[in-house]
Amino acid sequence: MADIDFGSSNHEDKPKEEDNSIVLSSSDVSSSIQDERSGLSIEEIKDPNKIRVEVVDKETPVIVLFGPPSCGKTMTLVRLTRYLQGKNYTVQPITSFRPSYDSHYSQMCNDFNSMINSDNAAESTSKINFMLVKVLKGGKPICQILEGPGEEYIDPKDPTRLFPKFVYSIINSENRKIWAIMVVPDDRNMRMDNDFRMNYVTKIHDLKKRLKPTDKVVFIFNKIDKTELVLSPGVINYRYALKEVSDLYRNVFVPFKNNNPITKLWKENNFDFVGFQTGDFPKAADGTVTFEQGPDEYPYKLWEIFLKCIRG
Repeated sequence: MADIDFGSSNHEDKPKEEDNSIVLSSSDVSSSIQDERSGLSIEEIKDPNKIRVEVVDKETPVIVLFGPPSCGKTMTLVRLTRYLQGKNYTVQPITSFRPSYDSHYSQMCNDFNSMINSDNAAESTSKINFMLVKVLKGGKPICQILEGPGEEYIDPKDPTRLFPKFVYSIINSENRKIWAIMVVPDDRNMRMDNDFRMNYVTKIHDLKKRLKPTDKVVFIFNKIDKTELVLSPGVINYRYALKEVSDLYRNVFVPFKNNNPITKLWKENNFDFVGFQTGDFPKAADGTVTFEQGPDEYPYKLWEIFLKCIRG
């Protein structure tokens, strides 16, 4: 098993209608075969501890989109990238993130901009998977954003399984990190029942125990447009949004309480919280799921919070 090498610096989701469970047959013998849904080799799917990545730039902070399958990590990256590109930022995939022989990842990098700007949701959700991108302004790196496979943060088939090796390597890396922890409203289509949510809370608590003092946490309440909490675009009843998340994901905020006797008077929790939506996903007559991006107020607010964490 290869460690992740953090070397020197030089260098919403659409609703998935297919069954995302992975069934491996005896014919799946070549580790070079790539699975389109995950961006991983068959070898890596069989054993997540064999996943190999490399974050070369250890100086630029990493924003980790953290959450279970179908919570919206990929489309959050898509929507935020579109917004940033419209504000004269450069968002570019980091080709060194995956092994050089990984032709699937190389193709993702080559097709990144076309997939980001596609009106076909499948062009993003099924093909942009497990990617590290860098955000620059005027050629200056601002941050790196990691969109990883949700199954490796919490496996629906084995929710108590430890994180794979590469996740612990990211946790222990020298990079400053902003952990963007994604939560969603109650949605039967996601097959996320109460037991699954409680297992997810356990994984979040496990993550919290391992965070460094320099790490920041942002809870992203994604798909907030599916609730009654939106008063107008970008205007959210945050008091009730926090309560809804606390009710759905019981005790999720407990380890993030601010216990400082002075600062807790005006800051109850040691995290930021933001409501988010990526857009809408109308289905065309031929069954294709399209993507129409939502109001800019949502990526604007999310990016402002990320910038605050990066600067802090």
